[in-house]
Amino acid sequence: MKKLSLLPMAVLIGLLFFQGTQKPEVVPDPVFHAMAPDMPADVKAVVEQKCYGCHNANSKNEKGKAKLDWDAFEATKKSKQMATKGKIAEVLEKGDMPPAKFLENKPEGKLSEAELATLMQWSSGKKKSAN
Repeated sequence: MKKLSLLPMAVLIGLLFFQGTQKPEVVPDPVFHAMAPDMPADVKAVVEQKCYGCHNANSKNEKGKAKLDWDAFEATKKSKQMATKGKIAEVLEKGDMPPAKFLENKPEGKLSEAELATLMQWSSGKKKSAN
């Protein structure tokens, strides 16, 4: 009889023990973030004004978010960033971004020649020429 009363008490103590242990907090690795190259200020300005609205983690545009998420971009490894930059250059070169359908509703979203040149230069990995 005493053994039967000890069993529920042991279970209760076991549950309290497991409930009381905390999961270790995941701390971002600073070395990992140091691998991400800094985005130049001029590129960042164009991205924030013309690209970020559709290409971010909280965007309602699921297709745009799936193809490129700027929030996740800088946290990815350099090799993945380089591949993504290649895709960006390809899409810009074809003239597919911003999409024509988007520009029908928001013509102010069109990239100027200077903005396009800035993004193309950055995404293709070319250095700015000293003028």
